[in-house]
Amino acid sequence: MVALLLRAVVCIAPLIGIVSGALEFESVQLKDSEVAGFPGAAFSKGKPHPTEARCKAFPGSNDWPSLKEWRRLNTSLEGALLNPDPPAIACYQGASYDAATCSYLVNNASASHFYVDHPLTVLSTWPQGSTCLHGVSPAGNCTRGGYPSYVVNATTVKQVQLAVNFARNNNIRLVIK
Repeated sequence: MVALLLRAVVCIAPLIGIVSGALEFESVQLKDSEVAGFPGAAFSKGKPHPTEARCKAFPGSNDWPSLKEWRRLNTSLEGALLNPDPPAIACYQGASYDAATCSYLVNNASASHFYVDHPLTVLSTWPQGSTCLHGVSPAGNCTRGGYPSYVVNATTVKQVQLAVNFARNNNIRLVIK
């Protein structure tokens, strides 16, 4: 599953109209004027989403946003767009090999909050298709596989709104963690 993962660490009450006593980070919301020249992140305004596409966009497909669009989203998100590697890449020979990190993954990660805290993963590696498993000497290679291509580490309502709008407007699978 290639997707945009929204890692939201915000209260979504303002998004559903329960705005009494909102905290400061909840009051930072996206305005139409901020996305006026950025159709990829604009509000839909009740327009029906085009149904021509049967499948979601994925990296390499004609409808996948360009690197320029991803950079523009990151600027709008104030740097909250991440493109992290799968954590177990540390166990595979190559530029990202890190024996200490690999040892931690093999011996301790399942007994800690590691997978919950890591921006790319959920509770373990198997939901991503077992494409980059940790091990002392793993066979094969580490690929992104089912891991999302990008992660929005949202800390404001505005960032949540931008991520949801961008995923909807660009026909990208959205996963919320």
